[in-house]
Amino acid sequence: MNFCRFLFLVVLLQNLLWGAMPRQEIINGDAVFYQKMLTKLEQYQNKSDEANLQKTLLLKLLQLSGPSKQKNETIIQPKEEEGYRKLFTLFLDRVTRMDTVQKSLRSNSNKAQTIYEQIKDNNTSTLTEELFYALYSKEKERSAKTLKQLETETIRIRDLLTSTLPHIPFDNKNIDNAQKAFKIEIEALQTQIKKRHIRSERYKLLGQLQQMTELNTQAAALRDKMTLLYRRELEILFLRFSSDLQIKENKVFSLHKQMLDIVKNRLNGSDRLKEQLDQLLKTMEKKQLGTVAAIKGMDAQSIQYNIKEFWELANEPLFYINKTPISVAKLLFALLIFTIGLLLGGLFRSNIKKLSLRNRALTSSTRTMIANIGYYLIIIVTFFVIIQVLGINLTSLALVAGALSVGIGFGLQNVISNFVSGIILMVERSIKIGDYIQLDDKLRGHVVDIKMRSITINTNANIDIIVPNQDLIQNRVINWTMNDKIRRFEIPFSVAYGTDAQRVIDIVEDAVKKSGFKDIHTEPERHTQVIMTGMGNSSVDFKLFVWIRGVTIFYPQRTASRFLIVIYNALYEAGIEIPFPQQDLHIRSIDTELPVVVRHEGEVQ
Repeated sequence: MNFCRFLFLVVLLQNLLWGAMPRQEIINGDAVFYQKMLTKLEQYQNKSDEANLQKTLLLKLLQLSGPSKQKNETIIQPKEEEGYRKLFTLFLDRVTRMDTVQKSLRSNSNKAQTIYEQIKDNNTSTLTEELFYALYSKEKERSAKTLKQLETETIRIRDLLTSTLPHIPFDNKNIDNAQKAFKIEIEALQTQIKKRHIRSERYKLLGQLQQMTELNTQAAALRDKMTLLYRRELEILFLRFSSDLQIKENKVFSLHKQMLDIVKNRLNGSDRLKEQLDQLLKTMEKKQLGTVAAIKGMDAQSIQYNIKEFWELANEPLFYINKTPISVAKLLFALLIFTIGLLLGGLFRSNIKKLSLRNRALTSSTRTMIANIGYYLIIIVTFFVIIQVLGINLTSLALVAGALSVGIGFGLQNVISNFVSGIILMVERSIKIGDYIQLDDKLRGHVVDIKMRSITINTNANIDIIVPNQDLIQNRVINWTMNDKIRRFEIPFSVAYGTDAQRVIDIVEDAVKKSGFKDIHTEPERHTQVIMTGMGNSSVDFKLFVWIRGVTIFYPQRTASRFLIVIYNALYEAGIEIPFPQQDLHIRSIDTELPVVVRHEGEVQ
């Protein structure tokens, strides 16, 4: 008897809902309609799983057909800092809910489409399928309505945050204190999470799974707490952003980026949240800092028509390169890109030079390195952009480049070697613009330019010498000013035998001290010193060690001359003899007699 009743119910409902497509009365039914269906199902007291599923679906449809129980939070215009923060919090909540509702809408749409395709393929439908389709359609409809409402509220909140900003008083001191407190608390939580992770790994290795699970649960709770702290930190940063924007501080742009980074990296926010926050901050910046006025007085439709006509004419092919059509538009565009590339390269170089003049921290060598590398990078990028604009296949260019590389390997080996050496010099910065270098005993001078193939050295005689970069990489180079402009000069001098050595040392050191030369460098580890270096054939030899700083180190002969004069004058005034080479002649024996001539005074020979 029960089976017959169940069969009658199925037949009855199929008669009501007959068809290969979902019936509109099921999809568009209201609460009264679904209640009548539920009552009929309950009258037959069917306890099968299918009947229970249908009852559950009807109950859900009854809920969706009734009035919405969602309570929307009232959006109030803020008048103080706390209300302004709460409004921003409401903005974040609305955007987060929008993302959740959007996912639900997409999911229900896919499910409804799947049911629809299933009914269509089977060319028949059951009550359960109809109810599922109705449920997904109702949920999709409610999600769409909720999403639209949330979008409206988000726009309202954004407008309120922008319009009320000039009238909100901010307490920057409290904001700064809150930022510091959050930073400390976040660091403490990170430390606790790391400790629990280490202990969890230990329990895992020991096979103590229960303790490991407990620690993982604790770590998850701490991560949830940290997420809330990141959310609160974002709110505090927004208050700081708003406060700085109110007084038009340039720091707002860095705060703008910092907030987007928090959403992306710490809160794992969706693209929607990042985009909505970015749009809000940009709107506030535009409102407070101003915007460029739009161009007026031109008919947009006529301009669009003329541009379209010219574009069609310019895109007619003139010739073909490897079956690729080349038109006037492509040529003009390529020429424009090439010109822009050259201009950008030139502007880059000139701006780097101006920047180095204004910024003392940027040396001339750094300027040259940045200018050259940047210029060549711009030219290379410009070349590849032109190739892409023309539509030329890069594969054919790769074959040509492979063939050219063979020729480069044989014929241009030195050029490529100098080029690579120049890049190494620019990056390594062992030789910089302005350095005073010495290649051999006769060649030394200032580095005035570093190019990709060679460097230019200007000697003290004002002679420019071009040196290939390869020589600087392969050979030994003495850099007098690599780290500083301080050099020790060794000035030798001699005195006669019989002179008190310590007196000589004291006299010369005192003379150098009283010389008044401002370029003498003195510090505990670098000080003026006189030492005795040896005892020669006719003299006692000394050396003056004196540290010199500044540009005078670039003129070693003149510098040595100054100190030699000081030494000479000091020894001369002290009566110390400066010897000259002397030799004693000893005669052992002579076989013949030597004539002796005695001349008297006044006698003429």
